[in-house]
Amino acid sequence: MVRLMGNVLVFGLTLLLLSSCAGAVKEIRSYKIEKKREPLNLEDPLPLELRDVDWIIITKDNAEEVFSKIKEDGGEYSLFALTDKGYEKLALNFADIRNKLAEQRQIILSYKEYYENGGE
Repeated sequence: MVRLMGNVLVFGLTLLLLSSCAGAVKEIRSYKIEKKREPLNLEDPLPLELRDVDWIIITKDNAEEVFSKIKEDGGEYSLFALTDKGYEKLALNFADIRNKLAEQRQIILSYKEYYENGGE
C-alpha cells in the first residue's frame, strides 16, 4: 500500500512538472519606431586668427647690434634659442598638429553628413 502511494505520488509529481513545462509560450512582440534624424545645428567654426610673432635671428656677428636695438626701443630681451635640428622638429610638430586638426575636421564632417543624410 505504501509502495502504491509512493508510485502514485511520484507519477503525479512527474505529470505535474511535465504539464507545467508544456504550457503555451507567450510570444514577445518587439516594435521598431523609426525616427528621422534631426540635423545637427553646428555652426562652422571661425578660422583661427593667430597673433603675429616677431622673429629675430641672432648670429655671432649681429648679437650686440640686436641687443642694443632692443634696449633702445625700451624692451627687455631674453633668448629662446633653437638649433637647426630643433627648428626642424618644431616645424614637424606644427605639421603634425595641422594634420591632426584636418583629421578631426573630417571626422566631424562625417558625423554631420551621417546625421543629416540619414546614414545612407
